[in-house]
Amino acid sequence: MLTPDLLRRAGETLFGDEEWRHALARLLGEHHPDGPRDTMDPRRVARWAQGQREIPPWVGPLLARLLRERAADASEIARDIETT
Repeated sequence: MLTPDLLRRAGETLFGDEEWRHALARLLGEHHPDGPRDTMDPRRVARWAQGQREIPPWVGPLLARLLRERAADASEIARDIETT
């Protein structure tokens, strides 16, 4: 189950800045199960991160997939750097 702390850690890992909630809201909007949208309300993401609202069950698997993709991309870039 995705906890508020794991949500924050994932957001900071993916976006690495103080505005991770806004960036994560945009990303989640693109992948919303009811259809893509420009963004989700960043206040909703903030409420999830503060434990004020339950995190929907679709968010955890999506973040896990995106983190794995980002890690694979980072590994590929590191290999490219090392071989140049």
